[in-house]
Amino acid sequence: MSKKKNSGKNPSPQKEKKTEAKAAPKWFYAVLIAIPIVIVILAEVFLRTINYGLDFTEFQTVSSYYPDKLFLNPDLPYKYFMNLENAPSTLPDGFDKEKKENAFRVFVIGGSTTAGWPYVPNASFSRHLKRRLELLYPENTIEVINCGISAINSYTLLDFIPGILEQKPDLVLIYAGHNEYYGALGAGSSVSLGNSRTLVNTYLWLKDFRLTQFIEDVITKIYGLFGENELETNFKKNETLMARMIGESLITLNSDTYYDGLEQFEGNMNDILDELSDAGVPVIIGTLTCNTLDLKPFVSVKTDTLPAAEDVYMQAKQLLEQGRIKEADSLFLYAKELDALRFRAPEKMNDIINEWADKYNVSVVNIDSLFREKSEYGIVGYNLTVDHLHPNLEGYSLIAEEYFKKMDELKLLPKGKRAKLSIAEQDSILSVNFPFTIIDSTLAEMQIAKLTGAYPFVPRGTPNYKIKNFKIDNYVDSLCVKVINKDIKWETAHTRYADKLYAEGDYDGFIKEMNTIIQERPYFDQPYEYLIVRLIDKGLAAEALPYLKKLHSFKPSYFTTKWIGQTLLYSKNYKESLPYLEDAVKYNEADYQTWYNLAGAFLYNGMLDKSMMAIERSLQLNPKNKLAVRFYNELKSAMKK
Repeated sequence: MSKKKNSGKNPSPQKEKKTEAKAAPKWFYAVLIAIPIVIVILAEVFLRTINYGLDFTEFQTVSSYYPDKLFLNPDLPYKYFMNLENAPSTLPDGFDKEKKENAFRVFVIGGSTTAGWPYVPNASFSRHLKRRLELLYPENTIEVINCGISAINSYTLLDFIPGILEQKPDLVLIYAGHNEYYGALGAGSSVSLGNSRTLVNTYLWLKDFRLTQFIEDVITKIYGLFGENELETNFKKNETLMARMIGESLITLNSDTYYDGLEQFEGNMNDILDELSDAGVPVIIGTLTCNTLDLKPFVSVKTDTLPAAEDVYMQAKQLLEQGRIKEADSLFLYAKELDALRFRAPEKMNDIINEWADKYNVSVVNIDSLFREKSEYGIVGYNLTVDHLHPNLEGYSLIAEEYFKKMDELKLLPKGKRAKLSIAEQDSILSVNFPFTIIDSTLAEMQIAKLTGAYPFVPRGTPNYKIKNFKIDNYVDSLCVKVINKDIKWETAHTRYADKLYAEGDYDGFIKEMNTIIQERPYFDQPYEYLIVRLIDKGLAAEALPYLKKLHSFKPSYFTTKWIGQTLLYSKNYKESLPYLEDAVKYNEADYQTWYNLAGAFLYNGMLDKSMMAIERSLQLNPKNKLAVRFYNELKSAMKK
């Protein structure tokens, strides 16, 4: 029987071999993970190599003029004010790169009040404190570094702390809280990433990388192609920083955003205090004060559960007129709490600050109670403020005194020898030497007019009549207008006014104007030299001597050694003059006059042989100098006898 061929319809059962896929080796997955990481690293290295973006290291050497000094990085504000033109500036408080043994180093952190707005830094409470410490501890190197920047809040302060700790602080002072809603990255700010602290703090960490900056720049440029028109952009440029920072303009009491701001403040400040506590750095924090008496609420919103802020404010005014002060005070505070434009911190923030005294063993200075104590009716108004919350000159001075008293009480002062001066004597000396002139007060007036004549103090879009109606009455006014318009610098205005006073023979006024620049820029040699040369030209070398010594302390030169030695010699301080003149002749620039003066110093110190050597050198440089010839002959005769 023949076998039939298999038609394929009923195949015989056979085991089919299945090809199993081989698993990829572990190194393959490692490579897949490593490739993007390597690309990111290479991109970061490349961007740094071509110097793309900004270095956000907190403290840097900013000029070849001061190679041994560090300053708060002037580029740092751009880290926090993303996509905002004309970011606020940092203050020029320099300190030694290498901390001296006798140094007392204090960092002060906060927003515009800490920075001293609307005044120049010389009027800030940190500078008041620094001058008092320098007066009391002349043998110590006093370094009070103001890290205050307008419109920043606790996110920025937290970001500062690692950099501050690297600089070995002896103390940190904090005055902050008013900017939690509209400050950079705040709960209601136009510069915001939402209300997640983790997200915002992670973003700030990433912002240090150039790749992050590059991606952000690309996104900004793309957005700019489809963003605001030119008119809208120009409108925003003409607004104040305060107005530009408003994102969510209505933040009613007890709303979600209201509580977001409180949680943001408490969370970030808890982290700050944890870090400082772990590092063993003492902290003093101030409670917040503001103008509740003379400034009505910015925005009133009436709801089913809350009255309108302005109605409550007007009730408070009526109660005050009736002499019912305690009730009026309560309503003034309530009106501020109801203000839906939250530029003034809620009272809850002061409660949080006071809680830290127990929780972290942090020292609290009650600035609000101090201002109330100094105010009529115990309610703060324009008596101590210039707007809604910034102190006036007296207010800044009071804050500095309060921090100093607390430092004294806690024994957180320099370890050096303390000058025996009463408080009254200290205040008198500091008042007389306060580096602040009519230029500064006029500029402050203009800054206040610029702020309070614009939104939100007036309806948005209203012309600034305060600026329009500001009268330009004199030379000082005209200089200050140029500063405000950024046509000239602040120091140029002071120098020009100083020159005017000098030409009129008002040398004390000239010195005061130049000294104001020197106090503001203590490590910049040019104002010193300008002041010194002009005083010497008028025969006022004795008045120039303190500035010569200060300049010599941080930038010794032939100029300083020669003039200090000569001035001391002519004032008959022969012993003190000698080492300066000996140093002066070591410079290549040493001329016959310097050698002549050295000969005199040697003579008056009883060193006849050295005096003869010096006068001979003077004559070699200028044989025709009749005074030197006479000196030589008289000295030769004296030596023979």
